[in-house]
Amino acid sequence: MMNNEHFRWGIIGTGGIANAFKRDLEYLMGHKISAVLSRSMHTAENFSSNISDCRSFDDPRSFMEFSGMDAVYIATPNTFHFEQTIMALKNKKHVLCEKPFGMNADEVKGMVESSKMNNVTLLEGMWTRYLPHIDIIRRLIDENSIGDIHTLFACHGQDLTHSKNPRLWTKELGGGALLDLGIYVVSLAHMVLGKPKNINANSIFTKEGVDAKTSMIFTYENGAIANLSCSMYDTQPNRAVISGSKGFIEIAPTFYAPTSITINTNDGRSTSYPNDYKGHGLREQADELAKCVKNNEIESQKMKHSESIAVMESMDQIRNDVGLTFGQ
Repeated sequence: MMNNEHFRWGIIGTGGIANAFKRDLEYLMGHKISAVLSRSMHTAENFSSNISDCRSFDDPRSFMEFSGMDAVYIATPNTFHFEQTIMALKNKKHVLCEKPFGMNADEVKGMVESSKMNNVTLLEGMWTRYLPHIDIIRRLIDENSIGDIHTLFACHGQDLTHSKNPRLWTKELGGGALLDLGIYVVSLAHMVLGKPKNINANSIFTKEGVDAKTSMIFTYENGAIANLSCSMYDTQPNRAVISGSKGFIEIAPTFYAPTSITINTNDGRSTSYPNDYKGHGLREQADELAKCVKNNEIESQKMKHSESIAVMESMDQIRNDVGLTFGQ
C-alpha cells in the first residue's frame, strides 16, 4: 500500500454512513483511518476516539494538506459532494465520494475532469456496484443465462417519516426520496439495461418541497422497460427482478445490500446463490479504490466515470420531469 503497511483513509463527515464505513473497514486487511474532518473538533475527536493514530480536524485546508492519508471518503450531505471532491482532487488525494456523486450531471462532469487533470483516482460510492452478488448478476447476464432482457423491476422504499435527519427533508441539502433512495434503482437500471431512450416520472412532494415518493418508467431502444420506484413514506420490499426471454433473476431484499439471488429459467430449473457476507458491505468500494490506485487507474471498471455521468443525466431528467429543484 501507499506507506507499505496500510492504505490510509481520511473521512469527511461523522454521521451514520461514516460510522458504518468505519466499522466495515475493520473486516478489511491493509486499510486504516488516519484522519477525520468535521465541522466541530469535538465531533471529530469523538468519532476518532477509538481509532489508533487518527488525527482530528475541523479545518478543511489543514485536513486536505495532511500527508498521512492516501484517500478521502466523503460522507457528507449531497450538496457538499462537489466542492469537497474538487478540493481533495486538487490536493492529489484519491476520492471515494458517497452517492449521489453530485447534485447534477454538470457537477459530476466537473469532478471527473478534475480527476483526469490531477491524475487522481475518483470513484462514486455507489456501494452496491462493488458487492459480490452484483458480480454474480453481471456474470449471469454476460453468459446470456436469462436471454434477452425485457423487463426490470426495482423498488426502494423506507418509512423515514420519524427521522429528523435534515439531509432527508431539507431542500438546501438536496433532500428527498429520489437522491437518497431512488439513485439505487436508477443505477441498477443503468447497469443492467444502459441509458434509457425515454423516461416518464411522477412524484408526490412534501410541504418542504422535496419528493416524498417518485415512480419512474424507463423505456429502451430494444423494447425493454424498467419499472422503478422510491419512497420515504412507506416500507417497500426493496427487491429487484430482471426478466429475460429464458428466465429471470430475483434479487432478494435488500437488493442494494449484500443479499442472495435466485435464477429461475423457463425449463423449470432454479439455482440459488446464498448470502454469506459478513458486515455492512461498504468496505468493497474502499478495497476497489485501493486496487485502482495500485494499478494507476483513475476509475473503476465496475463504475466507470461515463456511467456515473449517464446515471446523473437520467436523474436530472427525472427531476426536470417532476419539477424537483434545489436552487443551484
